[in-house]
Amino acid sequence: MPGFLGHAIGSGVAIAGTTAYMLYDHWSASDVLAVNAGIALATTILSPDMDLFNSRPMRGWGILRFFWWPYSKLVKHRDRLHIPVIGTTARFLYTALIIAIFIIIFKFWFRRIGLQIEFDFAGDRDDIIYNLLFLVDLYIGAVIADATHYVLDVVTTEIKLSGHLLRPRRTTIRNTPPNGEQGEWNRNLPNSNTDWRR
Repeated sequence: MPGFLGHAIGSGVAIAGTTAYMLYDHWSASDVLAVNAGIALATTILSPDMDLFNSRPMRGWGILRFFWWPYSKLVKHRDRLHIPVIGTTARFLYTALIIAIFIIIFKFWFRRIGLQIEFDFAGDRDDIIYNLLFLVDLYIGAVIADATHYVLDVVTTEIKLSGHLLRPRRTTIRNTPPNGEQGEWNRNLPNSNTDWRR
């Protein structure tokens, strides 16, 4: 796999490409920003590698990553939820679940200390549609980032399996002592290097 840096570079290229396309296609600045934010989020804190509890995107959640511990245990690395759209949707829904849990906790806590704060998501129809479209743009960006992530994983794995990225093997065992010297030789292998001694 290309690692976090490789995926970050791939997402940077995706941001440049999608920005160029959206500006060419006359997307609004807010839409361009939302799509690019989705790419950034899906690279840094909502990556397909959220199934690895010690991954860099998981560490980006800080202390809150313990909310993702069940996800990392239920989902095997690079299974179906590593695939774009399917995995993207699952991670968005899981994030919505985390947010809902926080809202419930804070609502209960505010009520316990006597604060009356209502979490009201009501609004007129235009505002609701606008916010939903913003989420759609965010989701599109996340799908683009996940697709880039998936392609990089597949390509680098295929290259490694074909042997093109493998380093030449270092010879660690010699059949004869150096310089053709005779005598009793003991073979030592410190740090995978052979040291011949008389």
